[in-house]
Amino acid sequence: MAAAQQRPAVMPIAASTAELSALDGRLVRVEGTFVHGEQGRDDYNMVLQDGVVVFNARLPSAARGRLPDTLQQGSRVEVTGICAVVVDSDRVPRTFRVLLRDESDVKVIGPPSLPDRSGGTPWWAWLSFVAAAVALGGAGWIYRRGLTQEETIRRQLAREASLKARLDDLFERTSEILVVHDRRGRVSTINRAGEQATGYPREELRMLDPRWIFAAGYLDTITRMLEEGSDSAARTFKSELMARKGRHIPIDVHSRVLIGDGQVVGVTSIARDLSERERLENELRQAQKMEAVGRLATGIAHDFNNLITVLLGYSDELIEIVPEASEQLRAATEIRRAAERASGLTQQLLAFSRRQTAVAQSVDLNATVSNMEDLVRRLIGPEIRLEFKFGDDLKKIRGDAAQIGQVVMNLAVNARDAMMHGGALLIETANVELGTDNIDVIPGPHVMLAVRDSGVGMTPEVRKQLFEPFFTTKDTGEGTGLGLSMVQAIVRQNGGHVMVESAPGMGSTFRIYFPILGESAEDPLPVPMPPHVSAVTGAGVILLAEDDPSVRKLVSTELERRGFTVIAAEDGRAALELFVTHKDRIDVIVTDVVMPRMNGADLAKAVEKLQPGVKLLFISGHPERSGVGLNPTGVTNLLMKPFTADTLATRIKELIAADQQGGARG
Repeated sequence: MAAAQQRPAVMPIAASTAELSALDGRLVRVEGTFVHGEQGRDDYNMVLQDGVVVFNARLPSAARGRLPDTLQQGSRVEVTGICAVVVDSDRVPRTFRVLLRDESDVKVIGPPSLPDRSGGTPWWAWLSFVAAAVALGGAGWIYRRGLTQEETIRRQLAREASLKARLDDLFERTSEILVVHDRRGRVSTINRAGEQATGYPREELRMLDPRWIFAAGYLDTITRMLEEGSDSAARTFKSELMARKGRHIPIDVHSRVLIGDGQVVGVTSIARDLSERERLENELRQAQKMEAVGRLATGIAHDFNNLITVLLGYSDELIEIVPEASEQLRAATEIRRAAERASGLTQQLLAFSRRQTAVAQSVDLNATVSNMEDLVRRLIGPEIRLEFKFGDDLKKIRGDAAQIGQVVMNLAVNARDAMMHGGALLIETANVELGTDNIDVIPGPHVMLAVRDSGVGMTPEVRKQLFEPFFTTKDTGEGTGLGLSMVQAIVRQNGGHVMVESAPGMGSTFRIYFPILGESAEDPLPVPMPPHVSAVTGAGVILLAEDDPSVRKLVSTELERRGFTVIAAEDGRAALELFVTHKDRIDVIVTDVVMPRMNGADLAKAVEKLQPGVKLLFISGHPERSGVGLNPTGVTNLLMKPFTADTLATRIKELIAADQQGGARG
């Protein structure tokens, strides 16, 4: 460490023969004759001469009073300090000066030499010679200084040009919008990102009125900053840009005044395009809205499905017992229709909130759509021409065939309402290969379902809100605004994607893309459906666990009317106690999934321990919880509410028949 702090080695030089280009910045020791001293503002300048070379030694002013008393004009002195070479305008070294630290760097090594007046060369001749030498050295110094200054200027210009090139590159390459306004608020320049955002080249922007491009609030802020001058503080605010095609671009702006030579010469603004962020925020709000409605639908689904189950059950009973062609039959039929519409509305709410239970299976889209032809024709009426165009060798997809059928129905209804005075409806299927041009769809093979109508079409504003829940263009009472919301939810639930093309007066086309089913995937077994018959009868002892009194009473009454014996319990724990007492008699346990004290899954686990292999049928009005904990012993039987008494009786008969075919219970 001590070695690193030692003073650099001193370089002894002779002023008359020194090579100046190698001395700049070196620690030197040089001798000379003291000519005179000049007191400056901050230092004391000693003029020294060695032969014909005149040079300076500069000493801090505070050290002048401590110089040796023997220092007089004509004294021979030795100075030690840092050499600073002086160049002329051509950057040619002319002379040098020695920068001293204090009085210790000055050493008097010889007394003054007085001119000899008794003979020889007169003193004034020597003085004239010295003056000439000084003038000659000064001229050379000025020349070399000019060369040095010129080289310095060249290097400075090169550095400034390089720095400007880097700044220009940064100005152009940044993704932020950079704008420079002059003192009148007009655009002085704008970067490439600004050109792309506004649609105007910068040359054109310079000539345009800023009010064509920038919102009034933005220009007001710029004007205030220019009026405030150099004292104006930087500002951050939100505003808008008006692009060439009329599109409004939301921006986040940071502006500050631009100072030049101590005066305000303009304002610089850095703006960030907020379009993508606002799009994502809108999607988040939409998702939150869907989630809120979904939670609402789920919250009411259980109680609502219980009520609908009761309505369907008792209306079916009335339809069976009242005389035909009577007012009572008409009233019972209308009650049942109302219950069916209520059930459909509940399923729509659950569908677009993605809480509806879907049965995934291999689906032949051609067959699914073809089977609905008669239903669609009756739905749209004779005024609309219906055409089907089925793709050849259509690939299978995985999904819920019933839900996909609901999608076709909803799109057909939407098309019918858009063609009040008749038109044409085309339903088309095809194998398609999707590329990477659409970021919302996974590239690869898909099956397309297209529904095209010749109706009134939609404006861009309507298309933006098309899939929002409860958004409708129909009059009050003519639509719920859930049809297309349900379409989008079902398609997404089945792994697909919806794309819409429409314009006013040009009709609308809905294209739905489903990913194809893998070749190696096996088709699941078909879900057994109850036969559409009335008054299904059977025999057996049923243990019913249902916490809703209305549903419990309805199910008990209808099953007993069909020949079954029913032991009813108000919750899972009561059902378990009854099972312990009657386990040798019970053929099937029918239990609700969500109940107080003990739920259906826990009841299934408990009875399995008491009697392995007991038959269970779960019923539920909570679609999002229907599969939670329902498989403790391999049991997968589930019947969703609302259901009819015939459907329930059919499922129970299937379980009893399967048990009888497999042997007696263990």
